[in-house]
Amino acid sequence: MKVKYWMTKDPVTITPEALVGDAARIMKERGFRRLPVMDNGKLVGLVTYRNILEAQPSSVSTLSVHEARYLAAKVLVKDVMRKNPITVGPDDDVLTALQDGHKKGLGAYPVVDGEKLVGIVTATDLFDLVIHLLGADAREDFVYLSEDADKVREKDYLSGLIALLAEKDIALMNFLTFPQRDSAGRAVTLLKLAPGQGARAAELLSGAGHTLLS
Repeated sequence: MKVKYWMTKDPVTITPEALVGDAARIMKERGFRRLPVMDNGKLVGLVTYRNILEAQPSSVSTLSVHEARYLAAKVLVKDVMRKNPITVGPDDDVLTALQDGHKKGLGAYPVVDGEKLVGIVTATDLFDLVIHLLGADAREDFVYLSEDADKVREKDYLSGLIALLAEKDIALMNFLTFPQRDSAGRAVTLLKLAPGQGARAAELLSGAGHTLLS
């Protein structure tokens, strides 16, 4: 799924010469955690709320309150921003981008088309994507299976599940697989089922030799 379908388009930006206090105010008022930094139409950095916090004088500083406030009033966005941030394109895969960001400790990517900033995609967007894929139905219509990871990767694994459920007129609406963190070599398969069919599906799958997760 492409980044352009999940990014925030035309994000609010700030200039490198702006005060960090102004950046903090915008983030607070708009509910943002980060702002792309633009200089004459070119992306030059990304400033985050954490950058701003780290720029504040420490509580154990020897500066007086007056001195600390004076210093804070002089700090510019360019002094604390992350310069030349890693970017993605609008046609890149959103899951790949955000997974790479997670590995690198990045919570967001500015999205550029050529040299033009067209959006920003964040870890929150990944959460929204998962919610979209799974929907918001009641929990009893979800079934969790603990499977051998190699079995899950077999080409007929999913088709076998669909056929098994279809025999009893149980509709599989969506599914997701991911590593089972507490058990090496195993994977969790999450099945989203039509409303009211969770219990029947669990009984059927258990009887067919699948291991259910509570």
